Amino acid sequence: MKWSDIPYIWQECFKEAWESFQEGSRPIGAVILNEQGDIVARGKSATLKELSDSVISHNELAHAEINALLKLDNRIHKKVTSYVLYTSLEPCPLCFGAFYMSGIRNLEYAATDRYGGSTNIQDTTPYLSRKPIKVNGPIPILEDLSVLLNVYFDSMIDFKKAIPVHEEMAKDYPEIVALAKDWTRQEKLKEYHHLQIQDVFSMMIDSIN
Repeated sequence: MKWSDIPYIWQECFKEAWESFQEGSRPIGAVILNEQGDIVARGKSATLKELSDSVISHNELAHAEINALLKLDNRIHKKVTSYVLYTSLEPCPLCFGAFYMSGIRNLEYAATDRYGGSTNIQDTTPYLSRKPIKVNGPIPILEDLSVLLNVYFDSMIDFKKAIPVHEEMAKDYPEIVALAKDWTRQEKLKEYHHLQIQDVFSMMIDSIN
């Protein structure tokens, strides 16, 4: 598979994730589409650094989905039920709750997060059962890219708190987690400032094949 085979919207979502990586924060990206299919908001995970175009940063709430959702001014975006939130990793409880409360009813996520992913809280309370939410994910191949980026980044910065996250990810993605660890040892993405997300994707495909 080539990068050009990936739908445009997912390309843009992973560009956000890769820019977050390059700027020194967790590689998770999010984009929001309106009913015409136009991107109306973008978000990066800015928990570790102040990133370009982020509403909040240096805060445990500064997740990619939150940074995207906070850009929707409800004076402009008055009816968002048909909008779609795309994210490179299954939303955590914070982000799924924010998505639900935003009024958007369509969610697409690339990779499963067995540790923190919380799409399963849908329909668990009367409130979370009120809206007809549509959730789709994971997305083949893109899930591998998402996990690869996140495990590599955490390992690169020796982020000890991510160890249990990686252990859970390895239950769903054993080969990719192992590949990410191997890439870290090889410093495969050492020149990340000079790479584009399509370069990383091609490198991953070559490694898998």
